[in-house]
Amino acid sequence: MRFIELTQNQLRVATDINQTFQAYRDVVIRAAGYAGGMSWKRVNGRDYLIKVINRRGGTKSLGPRTEETERIAEEFFSGKARAKARQASMAKSMAELAGMARGVGIHRVPSIVSATLRKLDESGLLGKNLIVIGTNALYAYEAVAGVMFDTGLLATTDIDFLWDARTSLKLGMLDDDVANAGLLAVLRKVDKTFEPLGADGFRAVNERGFSVDLVKQSPVPPWRIGVPERLAVNDLRPSWLEHIGWLLSSTKFSSVVIGQDGMPAPMIAPDPRAFVMYKLWLSRQLDREPAKVPRDRIQALAVADLVIGRFPHLPFDEDAMRMFPETVRDVVRAELPKD
Repeated sequence: MRFIELTQNQLRVATDINQTFQAYRDVVIRAAGYAGGMSWKRVNGRDYLIKVINRRGGTKSLGPRTEETERIAEEFFSGKARAKARQASMAKSMAELAGMARGVGIHRVPSIVSATLRKLDESGLLGKNLIVIGTNALYAYEAVAGVMFDTGLLATTDIDFLWDARTSLKLGMLDDDVANAGLLAVLRKVDKTFEPLGADGFRAVNERGFSVDLVKQSPVPPWRIGVPERLAVNDLRPSWLEHIGWLLSSTKFSSVVIGQDGMPAPMIAPDPRAFVMYKLWLSRQLDREPAKVPRDRIQALAVADLVIGRFPHLPFDEDAMRMFPETVRDVVRAELPKD
């Protein structure tokens, strides 16, 4: 057994944090609807209601002062005040639950990772443009299953994000920094010491040596033109991986994980069955770094055990394997426990 079950007390705290965090996210989204501002502006002797419509300071007039525009203004100002107060109250509850998470020992994810995930979620990039792959995805799977993997399976000093190049940034919804520098800008909002490693690198590293890698599916065929090279103009230049698209083709797996500071964060990862299949395939590649091969296989089998034991609604059937070639399916059939 490569994982242990959470106690009833740990499960209770984890459930409370999950539910409260989902409510907190809804409050944050509602508060974001009041972003910018609204004010009266006098033009040619008459007052007009002006609304800020984007992060770059663009405005639009809602019309001259009338009973209707006065009502709109009053609803905006009172609604914004209520949302701000609600968000502050929910933030206090989250802080209290974070202390409980630390107290019962379910604070697992490196704080730099959980903080980055929250910022990506706030920016609208998590799950739409970027998903978590590699070792850190195990945190998503264990959180939903109510277990904890052996810490040896999780030890890492980096995180990998897979960019879905089929999607584009919704620039009007982003602040200027993120619109111009994508993932790199988000990382610098979490830790200003993040810098790209090398010119046009796919990796950013902070002053403590924690690294973030950005990868994408290589073009098919390799000479295909018109494939976007970066998430944003000044962002990291993702490394191309030949078969990482298998993970993009899988169903996304959503979870709420808990950072080492006790604060929760959303995580979007590939379907755990796709994780198993990709890792088993990777462990058999002759050009794979020899030191990584045993870890690939152990992680794959650990997640397979979890899926078989905890996720009966996710069978390793032909539908789950459809995005993988037959040679990879054969590897999985050979490695998985037989009924």
